[in-house]
Amino acid sequence: MMATRRNMIEDVEVEEEVYACPIATRDLKANLKARNFAFENYGYGPANPNDTKNNRGFWLKKATMLNTSVIEAMGMRCGNCAAFIQTSQMLECIKAGIEAKDPRQEAGYDEDVVEAAGLGYCELLHFKCADTRTCDAWLVGGPITDKSEEDD
Repeated sequence: MMATRRNMIEDVEVEEEVYACPIATRDLKANLKARNFAFENYGYGPANPNDTKNNRGFWLKKATMLNTSVIEAMGMRCGNCAAFIQTSQMLECIKAGIEAKDPRQEAGYDEDVVEAAGLGYCELLHFKCADTRTCDAWLVGGPITDKSEEDD
């Protein structure tokens, strides 16, 4: 939830945002619900991005839908989608959601999990997703990172 405070500086209104992590970054059930919705309705996949041999059908279907080649479709991944957020702030939200609530149960692998899966947050479908997957809502121009925010 975003809270907004307003300050008046020389008759110019300035908004300061207080950031709250998206629910899917901290609630596994909410994340899986949104991810499963993406699988069922937006062609999120492939199920195992590293299994290129068994993914041929997935990429052929995607290429046909996009009216492009399989090679071109295979280059359209979450990791280069304009809705894929990998800012340090979002990655901290994702890591915090993976950490055990009880410090005695914490294995300390949250950062490794995020890195190994190439996790980011999909702004369009509202869930944590892996950079090697894709979906029908893919947009050119991403990902959103601290560097891309600085460039704006």
